[in-house]
Amino acid sequence: MKCARFLLAVLLVSFLAVPAAQSPDDTKIWQEFVAWLNAQPDVTQIGPDRYKAKLLADGLTPAQADERIAALGRLTPQHRDEIGAIYFNKLYATPSQTRFTLQPNAFLVEMTKGLKPGAALDAGIGQGRNAVYLAAQGWDVTGYDVAEDGLKIAEQNAVKAGTSIKTVRARFEDFDYGTDRWDLIYFVYVDAPITDPAFIAKVSAGLKKGGVLLIDRPFHPIDRPEPGWPPPTEQDKVNALPRAWSNLQLVRYDDTFGIADWQQTREAREVKQLRLVKMLARKW
Repeated sequence: MKCARFLLAVLLVSFLAVPAAQSPDDTKIWQEFVAWLNAQPDVTQIGPDRYKAKLLADGLTPAQADERIAALGRLTPQHRDEIGAIYFNKLYATPSQTRFTLQPNAFLVEMTKGLKPGAALDAGIGQGRNAVYLAAQGWDVTGYDVAEDGLKIAEQNAVKAGTSIKTVRARFEDFDYGTDRWDLIYFVYVDAPITDPAFIAKVSAGLKKGGVLLIDRPFHPIDRPEPGWPPPTEQDKVNALPRAWSNLQLVRYDDTFGIADWQQTREAREVKQLRLVKMLARKW
């Protein structure tokens, strides 16, 4: 689930870029695609071009292959969580992956140094790089994610580090944030609906009085569109996060360009500057 917008979106958008054609057997089309995806050794290198080559090798004509890929473009939004779980389960299980750093997020480390450890929620825990760090600092950490294998790896990483964490398989929208439950909730390089009013209300209710919310993730640069990314939305506007979370007291807000924890380029493992937005806010 980590950085879904910035890695998985490369795959999703590339399929969605093809106008959708109607198909009489959507279920079969999707099942065949999932079977192919599960068989890929390197999910960071997949895309319509590679799947089209597979379809052509299976005997489809170029026109038929294009129709099949267009159908996937129509089906992908319905199955976003399924394809996301497959993608990230494979990625987290690849020791040689170069997509993301295994070190804890620097902004999280900096902002929690002065905080008294308490109950922390890692939204989109992935393989646990941040949760394990906080647990080692004395925090009681719970993390959720859709990638079941990722959760197992996170638990294993905690054991290796001599600590423990709790994990839950859930989506951003489905997790029960509770009421006055968390001293810290953080969204680090995840594609949560962080400007949706209903989502904000649920997360805010889950924070204890005095609890803090931390967000760190890339956003679209308004004046420098990234090729192959979805077009900017309302949440990409300057100061969108502080406005969306105006119910909390803003402690710190940075909107700069820098090197991201995750690199989202499929064609090459290049390090590039991205627009990084970081926010810390407190519930009073």
